[in-house]
Amino acid sequence: MKLRQLLAGVLILALFGAVAAACRARREAETETSGTASATEADTAPTEETAETTALPAQTEPVTAADGLTEDVNFLPVAMDKAAVLSFYTEAVNNVKRRCPGYTKTQTQAVENVTAGKGTVQVANRILALVATELLKSSGDPNNTVTVPPHADVQVRQTFPVYNESYGCNLKDLSLIESASCYTDGEVYRVVITVKETLNPEPGEGEFSKILTPIERKNVASGILTYLPVLDLDQYLFDFNYTNNEVVCYIDRESGRLLSLTQKMVINVDIDIDLDLILFKTDFVEAHGQVINKLEYTDFNWTA
Repeated sequence: MKLRQLLAGVLILALFGAVAAACRARREAETETSGTASATEADTAPTEETAETTALPAQTEPVTAADGLTEDVNFLPVAMDKAAVLSFYTEAVNNVKRRCPGYTKTQTQAVENVTAGKGTVQVANRILALVATELLKSSGDPNNTVTVPPHADVQVRQTFPVYNESYGCNLKDLSLIESASCYTDGEVYRVVITVKETLNPEPGEGEFSKILTPIERKNVASGILTYLPVLDLDQYLFDFNYTNNEVVCYIDRESGRLLSLTQKMVINVDIDIDLDLILFKTDFVEAHGQVINKLEYTDFNWTA
């Protein structure tokens, strides 16, 4: 009897031991599985760096090109030297003079940074305003905006640069070119030419006037006598230093036709005048200022 009870007790202890071992094994298995799952989640979860990278949108903002203009990133540089770019531009603008398409011309002037060493700023402002007026008069039309119809060859000759010439560009001297670049987006070419600083160019004289149209300095003196209450204009000296001269145009890639043209000249004017005004005495005027002239040609009508 005692032996039987002893055997029963041993069996019970063995059973409890087996159950306990099974429970421990189950807990260890669950812990290992949980750890593996956590490691897998950590491996597949996006890191902070990855999340920031994938959140960035594709670049659609314009960038600043090498020539300083803000343009769409789709315009890429074309491998062309100065001579090739100038030749390409020359052909495009000369075609306007030959074919005489219709277009809209818009011209703006601004007088800035006027200082007077002697005399009054008011008189200096009036004189610089006359420079701007002469620029308008020399452009073939006194209005800031003019629409030229197709085949109006006389108007094209007068209002499309170079003014009063049969060509749009006849520049051969590459030493006058500061830089010349060409870009394309696959459909349109963008040509950018900067012309070096030039002192006192005159229309029809020198290389500068073969790509841009400077003002005749003598016409400013005539304007002073005409528009200001001048008793006497004993002597005068005008220095016109053309800086930041830039030509930008867009040309259709397939046809080679001009789509738009912008020309900008910044004229630094130094005035040295001995004159008498009716309203008050002015023995001497020494002044400086800038006249910023901008020409824009758009809406070309090549189909008429």
